[in-house]
Amino acid sequence: MIPKECKRLAEVDFPIATVSKHAAREKSIRHGHPSTLHLWWARRPLAACRAMLLALLLPDPCDERCPAEFKKQACDLLPRVVGTIKPKDEDLRQALLKFIGDFANWDLSSDRTYLEVSRGLVKAAHGEEAPLVVDPFAGGGSIPLEALRLGCEAFASDLNPVACLILKVLLEDIPRHGPALADELRRVGAEIKAAAEKELAELYPPDPDGARPIAYLWARTVRCESSGCGAEIPLVRSFWLCKKANRKRALRVVVSDGSVDPTDPSDRSDLKSSSPRATTTCPRAR
Repeated sequence: MIPKECKRLAEVDFPIATVSKHAAREKSIRHGHPSTLHLWWARRPLAACRAMLLALLLPDPCDERCPAEFKKQACDLLPRVVGTIKPKDEDLRQALLKFIGDFANWDLSSDRTYLEVSRGLVKAAHGEEAPLVVDPFAGGGSIPLEALRLGCEAFASDLNPVACLILKVLLEDIPRHGPALADELRRVGAEIKAAAEKELAELYPPDPDGARPIAYLWARTVRCESSGCGAEIPLVRSFWLCKKANRKRALRVVVSDGSVDPTDPSDRSDLKSSSPRATTTCPRAR
């Protein structure tokens, strides 16, 4: 086990550029990434958490107090992923930094070889008793998740009950049940969806063309004071819902003539979603 006086790798060097590149790429990953489980407002990149935890858990080979046994085991493990290592301590340090930078890649986060090497290095540094990583403000759980990935014990807590639910599912339920949990969630989710659709059907009646609305956008309205008009005009700053290049959506205003029954869902002035090519009907005085 490394002595407390021995410097950790993070105290002397860190592959910032490589880890930053992998952390930035994580924002575009939408399949299989834990961030898709729940959109947490301050989720830390897994790449940065995984890399920094390793750099804090491993000793600096160039420190004179670094155990010789760790260096030996590291030289046995690292060639599996970084190639041949030269005999100097500085070479071993660079090999560790390269491994940390490479392992920050999401594509390698579940690679069996990289997992075995990372856990072997942590075990070589801390002995048979796995180190404990404590995160009292865990939020979405990035730090404790990566601690478990590296073979550590993890303790996570948060004041927010939503965060606690995310932590329980991410750190306890998924590792315990594996793919069977996903199948059960799909089954229960389908039952809830069917029950909700049946219960809410009368609140979302289909349009004449058969399309069924999925949401209503409510806005305050003012009545046109022009003689013979009386149309209700929605006070909406913009009719655009989305302006992405491949997903442009706007609202089309359906104007009432002032004689409709506002309590009748089929006889009401609504804001309906339309494509940007659709013409927006504006209220005009008659």
